[in-house]
Amino acid sequence: MLKAELIRYWADLRFYRQLLLGNLLTAILVTGGIFYLVTLLGEASISALAALILWQYASIPLSRISADIWEESTSGAFEQMYLHARQPVLVLLVRMGIYAVQHTVYAIPLFLVLAAVFALPWSALVGYPWLGLLGILILTLLGLSGLGLLVGAVLLVYRNAISYTSALEYVLLFVSGAVIPLAQLPGPIAAVAPWLPLTLGIESLRRLEAGGDVSAMVLLLALQSVVLLLVGLVAFQVALRRALRRGFAMST
Repeated sequence: MLKAELIRYWADLRFYRQLLLGNLLTAILVTGGIFYLVTLLGEASISALAALILWQYASIPLSRISADIWEESTSGAFEQMYLHARQPVLVLLVRMGIYAVQHTVYAIPLFLVLAAVFALPWSALVGYPWLGLLGILILTLLGLSGLGLLVGAVLLVYRNAISYTSALEYVLLFVSGAVIPLAQLPGPIAAVAPWLPLTLGIESLRRLEAGGDVSAMVLLLALQSVVLLLVGLVAFQVALRRALRRGFAMST
């Protein structure tokens, strides 16, 4: 399965390389522009930049995976692919893993370039608890994988829901604390935000840089991610059985 997905990914990379380069340029401009706005608010910190990089990972379940499912459904490859797979859910999980690796390859140099452009202190970069950041990233990606399966389940039933997946990506940007810290969000939004994917990961990064105790928040992040992954697994399996039984073409 991994070999097949790598072959598919390489073929897409060669065929859509201009589009992918355009998406990469867009990501660089968006991240740099938003971080500039963040610096105007007075928070030019490593965690603020890391939060924006972390937010970009949300594009994997909300844009990349949803686009893949939509394209496969319109090309007629969906039934062929998932009907004959032993574990269809693993197809999406492996694919999300490949996309996460791809994102990491350019996210690291992007982070370093923006850190240099905005003159983040070298001493702060050296002394940052990177292992803690890595753990938070892994837990957040686990939750985002569950989100990807949930999005996939919705698209199996309501194909036109793809119109809203990109919008949800930008909703997360503004309510997860990536741009505005949770403490500065309006009351109703601040009450809902901790239950959304990304929020606990981003807030953990901020506390980590401030030297605070993040153990309780990381534990809550782990619990949230596991629950989201399990819910995504169940929802995707149920939606997949329905789609294969009734025909994906009937989905609207």
